[in-house]
Amino acid sequence: MNDFAGRYDWIDDVMEIFALDIVWLMLSVMVYLWFTGREDNQRTVFYAFLTASISLLLAIFFISPEVNHARPFVQHQVIQLIPHAPDPSFPSDHAVLAFSLAFSVLFAKRKLGLVMILLALATGIARVYVGVHYPADILGAIVLSFGMSFLVWRGRKKLESIPNFFIRLYQNLLNRLFGSHE
Repeated sequence: MNDFAGRYDWIDDVMEIFALDIVWLMLSVMVYLWFTGREDNQRTVFYAFLTASISLLLAIFFISPEVNHARPFVQHQVIQLIPHAPDPSFPSDHAVLAFSLAFSVLFAKRKLGLVMILLALATGIARVYVGVHYPADILGAIVLSFGMSFLVWRGRKKLESIPNFFIRLYQNLLNRLFGSHE
């Protein structure tokens, strides 16, 4: 995929945005869902952030140091379109975050989840295109994110008191700041 980099400036620009900024759009969706005030949306956000947190911790502190796979620009001649530290590439942290959010939303809200999956795929493809990841780095992120999303989704009934605590805390804070709306 990186072979196409450097040919058309406008495509490079789009891929750079996808590689760096789609995760911010996805995080904005999470913020929007939380602030709708609907408890089902807030639970979805809680489980998405729990999944992303666990997945990223596993990726950053355990998997990546253990695998210790060099980035494409360290091992090969590539067209690197965005700056990046020469740290281990497997799995892609950006893709772990994007797919953790996407799969978590997919389990709870199919239509929005499918859109989020497309955004996560765009992130993954772009990370390879810009020369900072291999396709296997993205695939590893997908597997890790799906597995953790599935485990959190399956265990959500046992964890239910935790998001309920944060939802009540948020509602109490709003009531104190703006008064009760009932």
